[in-house]
Amino acid sequence: MTPVSRLASSVLSAALVGVIVLAAYADPALVAAAVVVVQALVASAPRLRDARGRSIATPRFVPAILAGLVASVLVLMPDLLPRAEGTHDVFAAATTGSFSGVLPAVAVGVFAAAITQMVRRDGRRELASALAYATTLAVTSALAAGWIGASQSFGQADSVAIGAAGLAFGLLIWAIPGDRYLLGGAAVVGGAAAAALVCVLVEPGPHPLLGVAVGGGSASFGVIGQVLGRALISGRSHASVGWGFPGATAVALAAPIVYIGSQLVATRGL
Repeated sequence: MTPVSRLASSVLSAALVGVIVLAAYADPALVAAAVVVVQALVASAPRLRDARGRSIATPRFVPAILAGLVASVLVLMPDLLPRAEGTHDVFAAATTGSFSGVLPAVAVGVFAAAITQMVRRDGRRELASALAYATTLAVTSALAAGWIGASQSFGQADSVAIGAAGLAFGLLIWAIPGDRYLLGGAAVVGGAAAAALVCVLVEPGPHPLLGVAVGGGSASFGVIGQVLGRALISGRSHASVGWGFPGATAVALAAPIVYIGSQLVATRGL
């Protein structure tokens, strides 16, 4: 990924999480709408290439978008999932958000990936690689629903803002040209500092150390998402592919960290 495409990808990630933060302060349903955009970008990943650089007709959009939509619906409306007998009143008494819808969504995505491979008419060349690629996209798409769960958690919009700040600032530092190892460390530190600052500005806010943990984790997984996205599209020349897919992947992979942090925001003021 060139410095230009890295910057464009980081700016896209920052813009996406910015929209998610604004939506979180308005309504969780709007967060879900923003997350679906992220999932669509993930599902629109380019075709897989084999070792010789030849394009493989890998069905991937349907498994990824199905997994993403199922995850978004189930995380937004967790009452659709059955609960163990006797636990309903306990769960109803506390607004903790939900991440449990992701696992069923992944199962849907894997099943859809297998079915779409079965209907291929190209001899199913590189079947194992193609199925692994489609499954990876489905899992990544489903994980993005963590932003929805965070917006409905104890921390609500504040927890989303904390995670988004860490991710955005970390990726913008990562976009600076230079030594990747040095900038990777700087991205984590910058993300942690930005999230801690949000904790200080929010009243009543959680302890800044929580921001350090969530922000550093979000920045770390955001960088990993960009690197993963770059690896999956290696050799592609189309400009939008060079930054759009990695930018969305970064947002999706940071979502579980933000959700975990949202559960800890219950300690606000301590």
